[in-house]
Amino acid sequence: MPSATDAGLIPRSVHGFDLIQGQQQAIGLLATLLRNGHVPHAFVFTGIDGIGKQTAARAFAMACNCANPQPFKTAWPDLPSPPAINACGQCRICRRILADNHPDILHVRPSGNLIRIAAIRELIQQLMLKPYEQGKRIVIIANAHAMNPEAGNALLKVLEEPPANTILILTAQQTTDLLPTIISRCQQIRFVPLPRDVLVELIAANENLSREEALSAANLSGGSYTHALRLIGEGWIPRRNWLAKEFSQLRAQPTVAILALAEKLAARKALLPDTLAWLLSWYRDLIVFPFQPQQVVNSDLQDQIETTAAGADQQTLIKGMRLIQKALKDLQANANPRLTMEALVLQLAAA
Repeated sequence: MPSATDAGLIPRSVHGFDLIQGQQQAIGLLATLLRNGHVPHAFVFTGIDGIGKQTAARAFAMACNCANPQPFKTAWPDLPSPPAINACGQCRICRRILADNHPDILHVRPSGNLIRIAAIRELIQQLMLKPYEQGKRIVIIANAHAMNPEAGNALLKVLEEPPANTILILTAQQTTDLLPTIISRCQQIRFVPLPRDVLVELIAANENLSREEALSAANLSGGSYTHALRLIGEGWIPRRNWLAKEFSQLRAQPTVAILALAEKLAARKALLPDTLAWLLSWYRDLIVFPFQPQQVVNSDLQDQIETTAAGADQQTLIKGMRLIQKALKDLQANANPRLTMEALVLQLAAA
């Protein structure tokens, strides 16, 4: 995940844990372990992609090795002398870690969709050697859930007999994606989806979008900055505007036009999950608007929402949401996209 500094929200002089937005609990726990000097030999950082796990792993590696650690005021704002456990970001060690060329900060990443046993065997060979420098050797295994069973079992041997002065950090979406024996030997740090206001600020600053457009991407991102950027890169904002127009007029269209819409939607198969997720938010807005207009998700389309909601029945809208949810489940079960979308738009038009 790009840091807040990359997005232009935080001055370039800020580094380490202060870069990570919306993860106060996770960073607070890491800071407490550093402060108390009781750092376990292995962590697993869990949470969806694009919420700061990789950035936090790098910040932790810097904090463990920084030549000029700084007081971490964010974690203990009321302490007159907060512990100096945050990386300075300026020393030679920090700069090398930031540039991904420090010899004692080792990275293992998937090759294609998997981390194979060969990558773990290569790591084990590296760990048999002494660290190049003083300080902690940090191993960051990104997307550890991509390890095949052989790789997972090979890594287990390292966790059972960890090398001296070495800390392993695994990142994964959820603990159930890893072997229970691996999880039992790691301290879990849970990262949560980013709050909407944090995402909006990051997106608006980094992508030069209006706040309303950034809000639309944030609402569909599931709390992931990476997902939000992907939506924007795929031209989500104009597509959303097109969808709003089409579904506002759906009930007034002839059958041939409705089927043509279904064909267009099905043709972009990769976008269907996001399309249906947005459609759920649209129907939710139509339901909410008469009672709490300030709570609508697509706030920049409020005039259109107001017009559409005025002619809509609440029970019909609720039924529509159920139909959309069913279509999502059908697609997840590998249903035919075109037939699924034809059934959905015909039912929504007739409801």
